[in-house]
Amino acid sequence: MVTTKKATAPTAPIPRRKASTPAPAKSATQSAPASAKGPAPKRVRPAPEGVPAAVAKAARTAKQVTRLIRQSPVGQAGTAAQAMVRAGKSSRLRQVVRNKVVVVTGASSGIGEDCALKLAAAGATVILAARTPQKLAETVARIEAQGGHAFAYACDIADLADCDRFCKTVLANHGHVDILINNAGRSIRRSVKHSFDRFHDFERTMQLNFFGALRLIFGFAPTMLARKQGHIINISSIGVLASPPRFSAYVASKAALDAFSWCAASEFADSNVRFTTVNMPLVRTPMIAPTKLYDAFPALSPDEAAELVMKAVIEKPKRVATGLGLVGAVAQALTPGISEFVLNQAFRLFPDSLAAQGLDSDGDGAEAQGLAGNPVELARKLFSQVFSGIHW
Repeated sequence: MVTTKKATAPTAPIPRRKASTPAPAKSATQSAPASAKGPAPKRVRPAPEGVPAAVAKAARTAKQVTRLIRQSPVGQAGTAAQAMVRAGKSSRLRQVVRNKVVVVTGASSGIGEDCALKLAAAGATVILAARTPQKLAETVARIEAQGGHAFAYACDIADLADCDRFCKTVLANHGHVDILINNAGRSIRRSVKHSFDRFHDFERTMQLNFFGALRLIFGFAPTMLARKQGHIINISSIGVLASPPRFSAYVASKAALDAFSWCAASEFADSNVRFTTVNMPLVRTPMIAPTKLYDAFPALSPDEAAELVMKAVIEKPKRVATGLGLVGAVAQALTPGISEFVLNQAFRLFPDSLAAQGLDSDGDGAEAQGLAGNPVELARKLFSQVFSGIHW
């Protein structure tokens, strides 16, 4: 037994010494303060006040890993593979939309404009609808410069009479519509407690995002059903899946259109008229520009967003959504209490703008107000990175 203990003893046993004997130099070196000679301790950047050290460390690690992956051969190969996939998608898009009549609303800028350019390049006859004739003319000019075909119609989708006029004119001039992309929309970011005396916010948002889109569906669906061919694509929001705070008016309007589409799809299924909902994440468009808080948020470009719409055009799925959006929907269904807790943290972390509070805005710095001086910028960035694409 004694032999066994000696065999398993530490490789550097503590030497026996008398009580009055000074500690050996090695031990003194081991217990020396950090200022003694030897390898310098690794410097660790302290977490900002109010941010847990683990959260700060996780943010730094995630950033480093992302950079290494992008610089690695695997990351570069992934970029090349994405280019090949895009080339294949362009070919498939051409097969689907060539010589088809496609209506795109909100086509004078942002997602709608990029969708129109891609569809026209693939051989579709694109019908552009938006409120501003000058911007529509500029988009038509870009399409025609690339050899595409496009027709512009000024239309305020929030005006139901204008919607009826638009539908009749398009059908009279082009005979039918193969694909309708309901992209025009408006958003508003304001907490419920600041909306009690602003009922018109909900009315205006519903008018454009739900009733206007619905009016166009009612205008074009009859010919689709008669021809037993058609595809209706509604640009919805990731907010319908994740239910972020401060977007009750916007999410409610998009959820209404989603619910209608799912019901109508079951009625139209045997008539070969399909519905697709695109639960779009945050996109850097003129619509979000007034919210300066989003300047530091990760967001899709209009071109990337248009690629999601092209996926809907090609594949005709029931839904196009990001993985995070689907996770949010599952979390709300299975763990509603945890989901509500996380969303409440976001509500406290990202304040209402001064304008949303009914106060005078001080310009670009207005969105930074409301956190009582708590330095949580890193926590904001981490939250927006982890939940990338969600409107906060």
